[in-house]
Amino acid sequence: MLLQQRAEQLYEQLDRELLNFTPGSRFYSARQLVLRYGVSSRVVNAALKQLEKRGAIETRAQSGIFVLQSGARRRITLFQPDWPSESQKRIANSLRSELAAFGLCYDFTIVLYDYQQDIPSLLENSTADLNIVHWSGSRLSREELRRVAALETPTVMLWYDLACASIHSVSAGGEYGGMLAAACLLKKGHRKLAVLPSEPHNQDVRKRVGGFVDTARLFGAEATVIDCDIHPGDFSMTRAHDALAAHLQKSGCDFTALFVVSDESTQGAFAALTEAGLSIPGDVSVIGYGNALNSTYFTPPLTTIDGHNEECARRLVAAIHELLSGTRKDFLIDIRVKPILIERSSVRDLTPDKKKKN
Repeated sequence: MLLQQRAEQLYEQLDRELLNFTPGSRFYSARQLVLRYGVSSRVVNAALKQLEKRGAIETRAQSGIFVLQSGARRRITLFQPDWPSESQKRIANSLRSELAAFGLCYDFTIVLYDYQQDIPSLLENSTADLNIVHWSGSRLSREELRRVAALETPTVMLWYDLACASIHSVSAGGEYGGMLAAACLLKKGHRKLAVLPSEPHNQDVRKRVGGFVDTARLFGAEATVIDCDIHPGDFSMTRAHDALAAHLQKSGCDFTALFVVSDESTQGAFAALTEAGLSIPGDVSVIGYGNALNSTYFTPPLTTIDGHNEECARRLVAAIHELLSGTRKDFLIDIRVKPILIERSSVRDLTPDKKKKN
């Protein structure tokens, strides 16, 4: 434990020392560091190993230790819309945690923006070494896409598939997630389905809805889209409740299963169903998206699609480090994950075999 503490202290000191060196220059030798800082060779070797791991130095046989990058921290800025969202907090915390694993290599800042702002202008004025953007939910226009693609600062778009436009991007597999939700309900005998697009319609949300509807209809099931008329800045839980309540009042419960495009807004859907005197899953089965931290505490616990946000953050930070440390130059960050189904108690099985057992 003492060795680890001393190595960490020396690591921080050496990280500051790197500010005095230019990339490609020779660094102190291990022996010089022992004498300079009055520590053991084990402490020095442990600290050097940390610097080498994050790509700051390189040990060359018969030549010595050379600087690959200066000790100046790289600045990473995450731009997020300024409305409350658990999923936004989770991805921000995951990114912060993953970046912290590289020690003092990165400074991480979150900038909350008004969805009505000109987002490309914010990015053009950013002084960060790399930007990560959670778009406000509105569609990217051709002009906005052109301006993002023209940015000199590396910029990563979250929950968009923009590799075809040569823009760094992270795609959470929304279409596949929607397909998983539909397949789960179809497998359990549901043929009258509905979907509640209760989040601003960014590319990922549109794909969730499209994957769900296309899969349901492909197998001959009904798939009703209940319009929430939601816009960036709206509170999704309220919109989900109001849209579903209005639909139930106008058309009655014309479905046996409901797919809500986010766990957060699912709470509003639960409330609307309960107010209409419908039980979950007795009258209506419900499946959400996101595997929110509180989804296990729903009554009943919520079946959901896990979009692997933590894995996205891990893979993104690893790719960012490769890009900024020079390990790989001029490569395109194109991260794609496949969501998984988390089955709990909010979906009822209507298949004949199940009915007989009941």
